Amino acid sequence: MTVHAHEVTVEWGDCDPAGLVFYPNYYRWMDEATYHLFDSVGLGWEDLRAKWGPPGLPLISTHAEYRAPSLFRDKLRIFAGVSTWGTKSLTVSHKIWNGDTLAVDAWEKRVWSIGGPDDDGRLNPAPIPQEVKDLVGLMPEGAGEP
Repeated sequence: MTVHAHEVTVEWGDCDPAGLVFYPNYYRWMDEATYHLFDSVGLGWEDLRAKWGPPGLPLISTHAEYRAPSLFRDKLRIFAGVSTWGTKSLTVSHKIWNGDTLAVDAWEKRVWSIGGPDDDGRLNPAPIPQEVKDLVGLMPEGAGEP
């Protein structure tokens, strides 16, 4: 049951002209949080590459609910954990907190495509090893609170 907390300070360049976090930055931070989640259990991209080949967890679907704004110099805490394991896909849930306020509630669905592109240049989803599922675990219901 792994949940990883990743902290981010909002920088000036993360904001739009109105001073709010420009939404694509949340996706960049969620991507970082996913890496740190895997790395926290010994499955950083370097470890995945050594065991299974070049890592690939391409996004196939995303969703985000923006509940409260984040501003320059805010300190955000991103909780990430796998909420669903499939045979070849996984869903990573993200709760982004700004202090005691849930700013963003989001998820990313990714496919496991370790090993690099095939002869046609496409990444082909492959079954997720049970070892990976066991190490990363599932995010408990209600997890991701500060």
